[in-house]
Amino acid sequence: MLTSITSAGSDEQLVSDFQQTGDRACLEALIKQHIGKVRAMIYPMVLNHADADDLTQEVFIRVVRAIGGFRSTARFSTWLYRIAMNTATDFLRKKQRRPLTEDDLSTLVDQKALPPGQLTDREADIQITAALALLRPCLRAALTLTAIHGLEPAEAARIEGCATATMYWRIHQARRLLQKKLGGKLK
Repeated sequence: MLTSITSAGSDEQLVSDFQQTGDRACLEALIKQHIGKVRAMIYPMVLNHADADDLTQEVFIRVVRAIGGFRSTARFSTWLYRIAMNTATDFLRKKQRRPLTEDDLSTLVDQKALPPGQLTDREADIQITAALALLRPCLRAALTLTAIHGLEPAEAARIEGCATATMYWRIHQARRLLQKKLGGKLK
């Protein structure tokens, strides 16, 4: 049944079918289609695999609770990604996480798993992650949505609930700060 529902329609059709019939298979299809994208969107925000997994689960709990009130004034994906970004931002605000140290970051990439010739790549990963960790959540979100996920700035602005001009400024500011932080360290 899930396969026929997944191929039967768009996100909006699945939402509409769920709202009208309460068929959990529609909800399961939506989750299956978007869980990887949501996880990939949250990780660059929190820079921790366990936190990203927990927050992805929290996003879908929020979606299940709120989907009855979803109105198709926006695309489902925009609504979902806004919930994801708000969840990640709320988490960062509550945690008031300290900047990651190089020791913290070295646990993100297992040294033993990399061939010796890739140590430079490992160092680059650590430097990039450290630089991302220093960005304010709104700037990190701007890069995550546009540079990593390839969304247009206007769509990213809708997800973040800001003006398109503000999103362009955030992208510019984030890139400027990353360039300043990374400078000539990366080849």
